[in-house]
Amino acid sequence: MDSNEENLDEFVSELTRCQMDLFYFIRALTGDMHAAYDIRQAVNMVLWKKREKFRPGSSFKNWSFQIAQLEVKSHLRKQRKSPLVTFDDKLFDLFATEFADTVDELPERRAALSNCLSKLTPKDTELLRHRYWSSGSLETLANNTHRSVGTLKARLHQLRAGLRRCIEGQLHQPESS
Repeated sequence: MDSNEENLDEFVSELTRCQMDLFYFIRALTGDMHAAYDIRQAVNMVLWKKREKFRPGSSFKNWSFQIAQLEVKSHLRKQRKSPLVTFDDKLFDLFATEFADTVDELPERRAALSNCLSKLTPKDTELLRHRYWSSGSLETLANNTHRSVGTLKARLHQLRAGLRRCIEGQLHQPESS
C-alpha cells in the first residue's frame, strides 16, 4: 500500500470515527436535530472535498469541528432572514469553542446516562420515552395515563434533575482499580 492509500485509509477511519461527536456538536450549535443531520452531510462533503488538506497526525476532530462551525454559521445566517431569529457571531464562536472542548466527555456522559436511565421505574422510563423519543404530545399521554399535563411536566422536571445529579455523581466518582 502506498502512502496515498494509507492517508486515504486514515482519513476514512477518522471521518467514520468522528460522526457521532460531529452530529452532537452540530446539534448543540443548531438546537435542531433535523438540521443537524443535513448539516453533518454537508460537512462530510466539505471534508471529503478538502481531504488533501488534512495533515495526518493532526487532530481530525478539531479540523472537522472547524468546518462544521462554518457550515452551522452559514445555516444560521440563512435562518436569520426570519425576523424571529437573531444571531450574534461572537456569542456563537464562544459557544462553539466551549462546546468543542467538552465533546470528548460525551462517551462517558452517554454511559453514565444509560446507567442512570436503567435505574428508573418502567413508568418513568415510559414518560421519558414518550416525551423525548416519540412524536406524541404530553396531552395524549396525560389522557392515556389519567394524569394531568401539569403533573407530567412536574415529573419530567424531577426526572431531569435526578438524572443530572446521577450523571454528575457518576462522572465525579473516583475510578476503582
